Amino acid sequence: MIESLIALLVLSIALLGVASLQLFTQKEEIDARWRSIAVAMSGTLIEQLRIDPVAVEKLAINGNALSGCDATNQWLCNLIGDWQSQAEEQLPNVVTQLQIEGQTDDLMMATVSIVWQRVASDSPVTACRPQDGTLIDGGGCIRVETAL
Repeated sequence: MIESLIALLVLSIALLGVASLQLFTQKEEIDARWRSIAVAMSGTLIEQLRIDPVAVEKLAINGNALSGCDATNQWLCNLIGDWQSQAEEQLPNVVTQLQIEGQTDDLMMATVSIVWQRVASDSPVTACRPQDGTLIDGGGCIRVETAL
Protein backbone atom coordinates (compact mmCIF):
# COMPACT_ATOMS: atom_id res chain seq x y z
CA MET A 1 0.00 0.00 0.00
CA ILE A 2 2.70 2.50 0.94
CA GLU A 3 4.59 1.65 -2.27
CA SER A 4 1.56 2.71 -4.30
CA LEU A 5 1.32 6.03 -2.49
CA ILE A 6 5.02 6.73 -3.01
CA ALA A 7 4.73 5.84 -6.71
CA LEU A 8 1.72 8.15 -7.00
CA LEU A 9 3.65 10.95 -5.29
CA VAL A 10 6.63 10.53 -7.64
CA LEU A 11 4.32 10.46 -10.66
CA SER A 12 2.53 13.61 -9.46
CA ILE A 13 5.81 15.48 -9.03
CA ALA A 14 6.95 14.40 -12.50
CA LEU A 15 3.67 15.56 -14.07
CA LEU A 16 3.94 18.92 -12.29
CA GLY A 17 7.45 19.28 -13.70
CA VAL A 18 6.21 18.53 -17.22
CA ALA A 19 3.37 21.06 -16.85
CA SER A 20 5.79 23.71 -15.57
CA LEU A 21 8.12 23.09 -18.50
CA GLN A 22 5.22 23.38 -20.93
CA LEU A 23 4.13 26.73 -19.45
CA PHE A 24 7.69 28.05 -19.63
CA THR A 25 7.94 26.95 -23.27
CA GLN A 26 4.66 28.70 -24.11
CA LYS A 27 5.87 31.94 -22.52
CA GLU A 28 9.14 31.80 -24.45
CA GLU A 29 7.25 31.08 -27.69
CA ILE A 30 5.07 34.16 -27.17
CA ASP A 31 8.14 36.30 -26.41
CA ALA A 32 9.87 35.03 -29.57
CA ARG A 33 6.76 35.78 -31.63
CA TRP A 34 6.61 39.35 -30.28
CA ARG A 35 10.31 39.82 -30.98
CA SER A 36 9.93 38.64 -34.59
CA ILE A 37 6.90 40.91 -35.07
CA ALA A 38 8.91 43.88 -33.74
CA VAL A 39 11.79 43.12 -36.11
CA ALA A 40 9.43 42.88 -39.08
CA MET A 41 7.65 46.09 -38.05
CA SER A 42 10.92 48.01 -37.75
CA GLY A 43 11.97 46.81 -41.21
CA THR A 44 8.64 47.95 -42.63
CA LEU A 45 9.05 51.43 -41.13
CA ILE A 46 12.61 51.77 -42.39
CA GLU A 47 11.55 50.84 -45.91
CA GLN A 48 8.76 53.44 -45.76
CA LEU A 49 11.27 56.06 -44.66
CA ARG A 50 13.56 55.22 -47.58
CA ILE A 51 10.83 56.08 -50.10
CA ASP A 52 11.56 59.80 -49.81
CA PRO A 53 14.51 60.79 -47.60
CA VAL A 54 13.74 64.51 -48.04
CA ALA A 55 10.28 64.06 -46.50
CA VAL A 56 11.83 62.27 -43.51
CA GLU A 57 14.15 65.06 -42.34
CA LYS A 58 11.71 66.67 -39.88
CA LEU A 59 9.92 63.53 -38.65
CA ALA A 60 10.17 62.08 -35.17
CA ILE A 61 8.19 59.71 -32.98
CA ASN A 62 8.55 60.17 -29.25
CA GLY A 63 6.46 57.95 -27.00
CA ASN A 64 4.03 57.10 -29.83
CA ALA A 65 3.56 60.81 -30.68
CA LEU A 66 4.41 61.59 -34.31
CA SER A 67 5.78 65.08 -34.97
CA GLY A 68 7.25 67.03 -37.87
CA CYS A 69 4.33 66.55 -40.27
CA ASP A 70 3.45 69.25 -42.79
CA ALA A 71 1.90 69.51 -46.24
CA THR A 72 5.01 68.20 -48.00
CA ASN A 73 5.24 64.95 -46.05
CA GLN A 74 1.66 64.35 -44.93
CA TRP A 75 1.44 61.24 -47.12
CA LEU A 76 4.41 59.75 -45.23
CA CYS A 77 2.88 60.74 -41.89
CA ASN A 78 -0.28 58.85 -42.90
CA LEU A 79 1.82 55.75 -43.69
CA ILE A 80 3.60 56.02 -40.35
CA GLY A 81 0.27 56.47 -38.54
CA ASP A 82 -0.99 53.26 -40.17
CA TRP A 83 2.26 51.57 -39.14
CA GLN A 84 1.78 52.70 -35.54
CA SER A 85 -1.78 51.32 -35.56
CA GLN A 86 -0.50 47.96 -36.78
CA ALA A 87 2.17 47.94 -34.07
CA GLU A 88 -0.47 48.64 -31.41
CA GLU A 89 -2.61 45.77 -32.75
CA GLN A 90 0.22 43.24 -32.86
CA LEU A 91 2.28 44.06 -29.74
CA PRO A 92 1.05 44.55 -26.17
CA ASN A 93 1.46 48.01 -24.61
CA VAL A 94 3.85 49.10 -27.34
CA VAL A 95 5.84 52.34 -27.30
CA THR A 96 7.54 53.42 -30.53
CA GLN A 97 10.36 55.89 -31.04
CA LEU A 98 11.89 57.32 -34.22
CA GLN A 99 14.84 59.64 -34.31
CA ILE A 100 16.34 61.09 -37.49
CA GLU A 101 19.83 62.51 -37.17
CA GLY A 102 21.49 64.98 -39.54
CA GLN A 103 23.18 64.24 -42.76
CA THR A 104 26.63 62.71 -42.87
CA ASP A 105 28.09 62.04 -46.32
CA ASP A 106 24.65 62.66 -47.87
CA LEU A 107 23.08 60.06 -45.56
CA MET A 108 20.70 60.47 -42.65
CA MET A 109 20.75 58.12 -39.69
CA ALA A 110 17.43 56.73 -38.49
CA THR A 111 16.98 55.01 -35.13
CA VAL A 112 13.79 53.00 -34.60
CA SER A 113 12.98 51.69 -31.12
CA ILE A 114 10.05 49.45 -30.29
CA VAL A 115 9.33 48.58 -26.65
CA TRP A 116 6.54 46.26 -25.53
CA GLN A 117 5.32 44.97 -22.18
CA ARG A 118 2.97 42.10 -21.44
CA VAL A 119 1.19 44.05 -18.70
CA ALA A 120 0.60 47.80 -18.75
CA SER A 121 2.37 49.66 -15.98
CA ASP A 122 2.03 53.08 -14.40
CA SER A 123 5.54 53.99 -15.55
CA PRO A 124 6.03 52.23 -18.89
CA VAL A 125 9.50 51.72 -20.27
CA THR A 126 9.99 54.05 -23.23
CA ALA A 127 13.72 53.83 -23.93
CA CYS A 128 15.35 50.83 -25.52
CA ARG A 129 19.00 50.47 -24.75
CA PRO A 130 20.76 47.36 -26.10
CA GLN A 131 21.58 46.19 -22.59
CA ASP A 132 17.89 46.39 -21.57
CA GLY A 133 16.42 44.23 -24.33
CA THR A 134 15.90 41.15 -22.19
CA LEU A 135 15.53 42.92 -18.83
CA ILE A 136 12.17 44.55 -19.46
CA ASP A 137 9.77 42.77 -17.16
CA GLY A 138 7.27 40.77 -19.20
CA GLY A 139 8.33 42.27 -22.50
CA GLY A 140 11.26 43.36 -24.57
CA CYS A 141 12.59 45.89 -26.99
CA ILE A 142 14.51 46.21 -30.20
CA ARG A 143 16.50 49.13 -31.50
CA VAL A 144 17.49 49.41 -35.15
CA GLU A 145 19.88 52.03 -36.47
CA THR A 146 20.35 52.47 -40.21
CA ALA A 147 21.39 54.96 -42.84
CA LEU A 148 18.69 56.30 -45.14
